[in-house]
Amino acid sequence: MAPAQTQDTPENTQKSSDLLEHPKGESVLTDKDRKALVFTDKHSSPDPLRFETRSGSFVIGLRTPVDCWLGKHRHRGTVTAVTLSGNWRYKEYDWVAGPGDYVVENPGTIHTLFMGAGAEVVFTITGSLEFFNDDDSLRETMDIFSFAELYYDHCKEKGVEPNEKLWY
Repeated sequence: MAPAQTQDTPENTQKSSDLLEHPKGESVLTDKDRKALVFTDKHSSPDPLRFETRSGSFVIGLRTPVDCWLGKHRHRGTVTAVTLSGNWRYKEYDWVAGPGDYVVENPGTIHTLFMGAGAEVVFTITGSLEFFNDDDSLRETMDIFSFAELYYDHCKEKGVEPNEKLWY
């Protein structure tokens, strides 16, 4: 069998962050509105991108304009992350993810997320997230439905129609 022939294709000048833009007219959170919907910290800005009820997975774009810690947590399912800009890491590990990095997090790990100023990361979360207090007691558990509830409550408060196209 002969190897496949490589073909020249026009260079794609679209940035990966452009792929996250929603068509105009859809109800999505603006940078200003995101500040009112906090994930675990007043500086984080999550943007729901997809809710998958069959797998219990949800996809969020998480960004922050300033350096911030987003709380100690444990994943009950696999989490993947793609770094679009900036950097992020976990307090408990010695690596730093930067633009273009792809990270797979195993279920059951407990760690504390740090995001550098200007960081923008797309997380795909399967299952629940358990957030812990400073004394390691369980503070809150979030999953696809509790996160969606935050999104719907936010839309209601702002008088915006929720984007039903996020559900699969």
